[in-house]
Amino acid sequence: MRVRNIVLALTLVSVLLICFMIGCTGGTDSTNSGTSSTGGDKGTIELVYVQWACAEAETYVAEAVLEDIGYDVEKSVVETGVMWESVAKGDMDAFTTAWLPYSQQSYWEKYKDQVEDLGSLFDDAVLAIVAPSYVTIDSIAEMKDYEEEFNKQIVGIDPGAGIMQHTSEDTMPAYGLEDWTLVESSGPAMVAELDRAYNKGEWIAVTGWKPHYMFFPYDLKLLEDPQNTLGKAEEIRVIARQGFSEDMPDAANVLRNMFFTDAQLGEVMYNINVEGIDPEEAARNWVDENPNVIDEWIV
Repeated sequence: MRVRNIVLALTLVSVLLICFMIGCTGGTDSTNSGTSSTGGDKGTIELVYVQWACAEAETYVAEAVLEDIGYDVEKSVVETGVMWESVAKGDMDAFTTAWLPYSQQSYWEKYKDQVEDLGSLFDDAVLAIVAPSYVTIDSIAEMKDYEEEFNKQIVGIDPGAGIMQHTSEDTMPAYGLEDWTLVESSGPAMVAELDRAYNKGEWIAVTGWKPHYMFFPYDLKLLEDPQNTLGKAEEIRVIARQGFSEDMPDAANVLRNMFFTDAQLGEVMYNINVEGIDPEEAARNWVDENPNVIDEWIV
């Protein structure tokens, strides 16, 4: 009996010692890259975006970083007008793709008093009419002389996008293209049509912009816009609902500090849209491979 008691006592001491060691270490390593997830204990953030290549890449990268600092993230894909309205009304928390001051000017003027501007994440964005480099003109002003080659149309994206509004209301009238068709589609559908025409060597003009992954697999050019109907270089800015910075200061800090170079954003877009990597995986890979960049976002 005495031996049994000794064995039980030793066993109990061993169990307590193991429990103490686990408790002291927390059971997991929370120092990995300085951005280990805390399981969403800071709440849920609802991000909204339009199905544009740049918007998708920005949103998924933002999601990865926000999850790493303890938030759950939900995402919704909508059209441009709904994106602005949902954040202005407080139904969604934020979006990362406000092209200002030109292409989404009308939305900004309508909602600027109902949202928070968290700053720029890209500062050299441009809108343009884009054509394959084999097309033998260099300016939008020349397009009217090549109606047959272009089939009297410009292939566009979703109708609510700023570039569609400006192309229809400013660019086409300025260059005598009023009787041409601006084809409404979506970002992916526009690229699919570009791919079809490009592979056949056909002439095509699309509503385009930089940054965009389509400049990686295709040899393209921005047609000159001598009347500056599509504006000059723009910023891509992060917009949040009113009160977001106060409610979720850590998240607001990340979104305020987010900034990409052309090469950085282009790499994420390329991996998603050309290499075919799942957006969540592509964003996670980029975040993990660029700790020095991310550290500047979460300070």
